[in-house]
Amino acid sequence: MNPLFIGTAERRLFGLYEPAAATRGKPRAVVLCYPWGVEYTYAHRSMRQLASRLAAAGFHTLRFDYFGTGDSSGEVDQANLNGAGSDVEAAIEALQDIAGTSRVVLIGLRLGANIALSVAVRRKSAVEALVMWDPIISGDHYVAALPAGSDVGEDVLREIRSIDLPSSLQGIPERTMILVTERLAAHEQLGMPVEFVSAACPWVEAITISGALPVPAMQRIEEWLR
Repeated sequence: MNPLFIGTAERRLFGLYEPAAATRGKPRAVVLCYPWGVEYTYAHRSMRQLASRLAAAGFHTLRFDYFGTGDSSGEVDQANLNGAGSDVEAAIEALQDIAGTSRVVLIGLRLGANIALSVAVRRKSAVEALVMWDPIISGDHYVAALPAGSDVGEDVLREIRSIDLPSSLQGIPERTMILVTERLAAHEQLGMPVEFVSAACPWVEAITISGALPVPAMQRIEEWLR
């Protein structure tokens, strides 16, 4: 695991790069896109383990903190979804240089899945495949379910409320998987297959910080990418 900074001097992003343990043929690379707010904390171990599994399977992996979050530069009130999309693009460009490949896989979890989707649509030539893991289907529903005291600014809340996943799926990469750990009636409205993986411990539970992890979901992502 190699810590590094990517982006620009004005928008310095902290990342962690894990080289592929072994490669066969042309290199393959994965950028992982974190969730937001408290879900970032709950999902951190899952994303770390997923990155390590993929590196062991032969993928160069890069995960990073969006501007204004985690160990990246910027203040919390400067973070927003539009900027996070730009950060994903910076991560793609950095990993292309590091791994020596022109295309990468994007894997996003929760709100990170929606951010990855927006980037995959506008940077299609650079995205080999897209994995949306438990994406936000309705921004209004997501905001309504946020716990009291959530540290999410009003500007970000407005961006989140505008999310409507069914209407955002135009122009997605040909190779796209939506993976969910909870079946919802709203998944039937997406107009594309949704793969369900039962996880003994859904990552959204606080126990994932130090206890069990949704290993079946991580295994399925690894299998699908091979």
